[in-house]
Amino acid sequence: MKIASVVFVGAMALAAPVFANSVPAGFSTKVMCEGLAGRAGFADEAAILEMDGRVVTVPQTISASGARYENEAEGVLFWIKGDQALLGWNGVEMDCSLIGSEAPWVARGNEPGWRVSVSEGQMQAELDYGETVIESAWPLAQVHDEGLLYQTDGLDLLVSPQLCHDDMSGQAYPETVTLTRGVTSFHGCAGEAVDLLNGPEWQIEDIAGTGVIDASHATLVFDGERVSGSTGCNRFTGGVELTGEGLSFAPLAVTRMMCPEALMQQEAHVLEALSKVDRFDIDESGALVLFGQGEALITARR
Repeated sequence: MKIASVVFVGAMALAAPVFANSVPAGFSTKVMCEGLAGRAGFADEAAILEMDGRVVTVPQTISASGARYENEAEGVLFWIKGDQALLGWNGVEMDCSLIGSEAPWVARGNEPGWRVSVSEGQMQAELDYGETVIESAWPLAQVHDEGLLYQTDGLDLLVSPQLCHDDMSGQAYPETVTLTRGVTSFHGCAGEAVDLLNGPEWQIEDIAGTGVIDASHATLVFDGERVSGSTGCNRFTGGVELTGEGLSFAPLAVTRMMCPEALMQQEAHVLEALSKVDRFDIDESGALVLFGQGEALITARR
């Protein structure tokens, strides 16, 4: 991460965080702290943080170094220096890493099909199933109702860090978008579905309605096209495939340690459930739910 776009005020400055010479689009900046993960979006002299299901707009304040944001009423401090940040959240200060996506930020919608792609500060909007193409520099956002409002070339794009489901495939995405052109508005989703999975481990709390053994520490950890975790007895690792239509696991490699019979039975249930998964969702409480043929097979929570 770089710090740029500096406006000097005496010996102090306001600075906007910049990836690859452009302010990140949408909520594509991951904020990874010990025991807490979320994301940030950047607007003109403000940041919007979504952490642990809580969304807070944090105005930028003058700082001698880095980019400093603070909302005293909400008790939130977000002080960026390079690719690291100090986060004050719920009365706790913690050191965090910032991770920006190298892939283009993409928003998309249906009926009629449209797509907006942003890369290195440039936007390409494909409207009316690709019949209309608009290209322009990507503007700095304004804060609007705890979302980011981008306005360029007759297009308004309002992005919020709210879970979105594609209205054709049902696939879950991390951001909700409203695209307005003239008097017509279209709704869609943005970001990458895999970002809902990646990050800190998920603690499995239910297997097909049977719960889990207390303190067995059954887990899932997603990292791009790989998954690892524990059944509560043995560790496993393997591939995962996420498409616009669903989620599936490749055959998993499992260690062979013997455990008490109850844990061995739980292990069998976990592995069987994972082999049947065909899609995922995030429920209203923030839990990860893995489905197979419409049945909730595994529920996990961070």
